[in-house]
Amino acid sequence: MSSGSQNRLRGVRGAILAILLVLPLIAGALFVAGDGMDPARTWSADGEATGAPADSQAILPADLVDARRAAGEAGAQASLLTTGTEELADGAAELREGVAPLQEGVSEVAEGAGELSQGMVEIQAGVGQLGVGATEIADAVGGAVDGVVSLDAIRGQIIGAVDRTVAELEDNDDPNAVELREELLGLNEQLTLVDIAPDLADQLIALRDGSREIANQLTTPGFAFHDGIYAATQGAADLNAGLGEVDEGMAQAVDGITQLDDGATQIDTMATNAHNRVDSVNRSLPAVAPVAEEATEEGPTQSLSPVVAMLIAALVMLAGAAIALAAHLLPTRRWLIVLGGTAATLVAGIVALLVLATGLSAASVWLSALALAVGALAAVGLTSAGIKLFGVIGGVGVMAVLGVLQLGVVGWVWKTATATQVADWLQVVAALLPLHWATTALSAAGNVGASGPLWLGVGVLAVVAAVGLVIVGTGRPRAAADAAAAPGGEPGAEGDDVVVDVDAEAPATEVFSRE
Repeated sequence: MSSGSQNRLRGVRGAILAILLVLPLIAGALFVAGDGMDPARTWSADGEATGAPADSQAILPADLVDARRAAGEAGAQASLLTTGTEELADGAAELREGVAPLQEGVSEVAEGAGELSQGMVEIQAGVGQLGVGATEIADAVGGAVDGVVSLDAIRGQIIGAVDRTVAELEDNDDPNAVELREELLGLNEQLTLVDIAPDLADQLIALRDGSREIANQLTTPGFAFHDGIYAATQGAADLNAGLGEVDEGMAQAVDGITQLDDGATQIDTMATNAHNRVDSVNRSLPAVAPVAEEATEEGPTQSLSPVVAMLIAALVMLAGAAIALAAHLLPTRRWLIVLGGTAATLVAGIVALLVLATGLSAASVWLSALALAVGALAAVGLTSAGIKLFGVIGGVGVMAVLGVLQLGVVGWVWKTATATQVADWLQVVAALLPLHWATTALSAAGNVGASGPLWLGVGVLAVVAAVGLVIVGTGRPRAAADAAAAPGGEPGAEGDDVVVDVDAEAPATEVFSRE
């Protein structure tokens, strides 16, 4: 394989390993975004925000007893208040959601009552018009029936008159009288045939009375149907008016419930803000070590300022970057440099930790050593990746900029976290930087904080360190090849260090020999 192909392959491999270095940091940041892992958990094992360990133990615990007791009571009351206001806000929201369908139902009923009232008015008007027609029919039927019923009496009167006239003309022999008498007798026979049956007369009378009753029911006050229609119309009107008032009252109630919901939400927000302020007060009061008597009674205590933990982690990672540079410049002894340098850095970090921390237990020292070791090795891997990608000068420059950026962002986040709540997005940004995880693991180990942040920080840095060691191992020593390229083809003298620039883009290999 040609030298150019080897260089390109080496560059691609380095880029892949560099990406693998970043993936654990991205995964950790995503976990922080989802879990909301506050830095305060590294010194608050019980999950309740407390004051961060002080940078200096010159503050006497007695000076802070009353303040911490008052802040603790205020925090408890604020927590209860927040719980109550949250329930109030939830109840008001449910009431607001539940009253909306009720308002719609009342509005629909009120609208239906309006339509019913209008319909009853129209029915009443129609009944009035029907009553006029019924009265006319009753009058006509009454006149006709009265005429038919009185016909029988008139027939009897006519027959009586005819009989009297026939009797008077009986002795009159005048031909005209005789003829008239015969005609009257014929008329009498015809009138006798005209007879109204009693049943027919009764039916006609019932028809007359019934038509009059209908007319009276439709038009005359005091009759049941007329008064019933009027009462129904008036009742529908009253119902419409009443439901209209109910609808208006319901609208006002909905407005009131809406204001109640808004007010409950504002109260809940204010209570939450008050709880956060009390939490900030609790954070701002440093957790100092107790006096000797209290330590004896309550058992050993320990503390490590998060800011001090961040500075120790930063120095350890700076040493890791220097180890990576030295291993690159002296490739034949790189593993000796990496292992020896990491061990020396670890010892220095533990010494600084023992000097600056208070009352560390043996378990905390071992966990702190683990955090410092993976932090140093992670810095070795990151620096090695930077050198492979950008060359010695470029890689060192990039890592220097990254180091300053880490120190500024992580330092500000952790310094702020000791006094108040840090914004979630700032925590996510800090979680993208390896110094944050080194500080997290070291602070949790030194303060006996929550175990989750401790092992998450160690895990992220361990993966970065593992990939970093692979990167260190890929830059294989080429001492023999460089020695063969030297004049005479003889390897360097014993004791010489062959330094190889393993950048894919490096134009040549420099060989430095100790004199």
